[in-house]
Amino acid sequence: MPVWGTGTDGAAVTVECRGARSEAVVIAGKWKALLCPMETGEPCELIVRSDGREIRLTDVLFGEVWLAGGQSNMEWSLIDSAEGAEEIPAARYPEIRYYNVPKVEWDDGAEHRGEWKICTPDNAPVFSAVAYHFAKSIHHELSIPVGIIGCNWGGTSASCWMREEELKEDEDLRVYIDEFQEQLRDFTWDKFETDKMRYQETVDEYIRLKEQGASPEELGNYPWPPPLSPHNFGRPSGLYHTMLKKASPFAIKGFIYYQGESDAGKALLYEKLLSKLISNWRDIWDNVELPFLFVQLPVYGCDGNPSGEEWPLLRESQQLVSDHVSNTAMAVALDCGVEDDIHPRHKKEVGQRLALLALDHVYGLHIQSSGPVFKEMVIQAPTVFLSFNNLELEQEDETVRESIAGFEVAGDDGRFVLAHAELNEGKIKVWSDQVAVPRHVRYGWANFTDANLKNKYGLPAAPFRTDMSSRRDIQ
Repeated sequence: MPVWGTGTDGAAVTVECRGARSEAVVIAGKWKALLCPMETGEPCELIVRSDGREIRLTDVLFGEVWLAGGQSNMEWSLIDSAEGAEEIPAARYPEIRYYNVPKVEWDDGAEHRGEWKICTPDNAPVFSAVAYHFAKSIHHELSIPVGIIGCNWGGTSASCWMREEELKEDEDLRVYIDEFQEQLRDFTWDKFETDKMRYQETVDEYIRLKEQGASPEELGNYPWPPPLSPHNFGRPSGLYHTMLKKASPFAIKGFIYYQGESDAGKALLYEKLLSKLISNWRDIWDNVELPFLFVQLPVYGCDGNPSGEEWPLLRESQQLVSDHVSNTAMAVALDCGVEDDIHPRHKKEVGQRLALLALDHVYGLHIQSSGPVFKEMVIQAPTVFLSFNNLELEQEDETVRESIAGFEVAGDDGRFVLAHAELNEGKIKVWSDQVAVPRHVRYGWANFTDANLKNKYGLPAAPFRTDMSSRRDIQ
């Protein structure tokens, strides 16, 4: 259990907690002491002594700590979520603690302090809604303290949270650095200050109209993105240094992660990008097996392009990471999105599904944590029979049997058409009167889709396609 801080070079530091003791020496202004692992239990006191000075930290808990990373849908606060009004008044969980890593765009040498907050109705409103529901579920099931480290920023690419070397040394991923540098080619600080002022005026006008009750048509989209500078929070590898590395001394159980919206324009690169990020984060914590649980993107209309395939390709990349990177698991959230808002307000199910993955894969409770996952296709023209893992539909439920949506079939010409689908002896039978000899099937393959296959546990099927030979770059 690491305890760390700053001090005068050469000074000896002792740390005591629950009868355990550790010592350290300040080197280059910093020190870190390692206490032996602690059991969970009642709140205790941690004492740090050096050069006649003493710091006492009270109400210290030991428990399960998870880092909550990603962009705006992980950042989204409980008070702004659909469940916030109901959850906040009852959010009295003294064994759930939350720490927000200070949002630092550019490290200018100033000190930025964060603090652990106890889950109370006063503190909970600013907690990440997804992380709150995750922590609440883990705490309820295991009866242990749960700490969340919020380390996220809206509108960020995964490339913002990775070492420069991971991007520079890869011929494909270097595009993130090259594109940022190209955007800054004619940059001047004078022009930036002017653009920044105009941008703020646009934001202020948006807020004014919203407060006056303007219609969605009058309001339009929130002004985005802000003007770019070399210090911009969206620069490749920037937040890796100013935020993620600041959290890395904490001992953690694993990561929960909700991101991908900002990388949908390079959907085919995302498999490599996310895989590299996972490896990079595990390196920081010096543990190649740290669990990494993440959310697959839900449905979204993509600003008037609901039938497009940017998000299906990104979801497919996420699925491939889940399939091929060890100690990862993916929460399918296809049913949790809305067509006209990239920020769905309902966050409870997302957090709970991440918790199911943790309880199953990390804590070994062997519970059902996955919806149906495509396994095999058998063609018996003009129908196709699809086998799934974790299908487990209610056989006697005629509503389920007759209302399965989201499947398409194609023949040799590769032209997909909507298909009928029904449960048939433990398989999904798919067919279309327009395709006499089907060759390929896909499910949930659109930015926004009505795909609705779930198992009896209420967990949705992951989107898929049976032919990936057409996986191509959409840029």
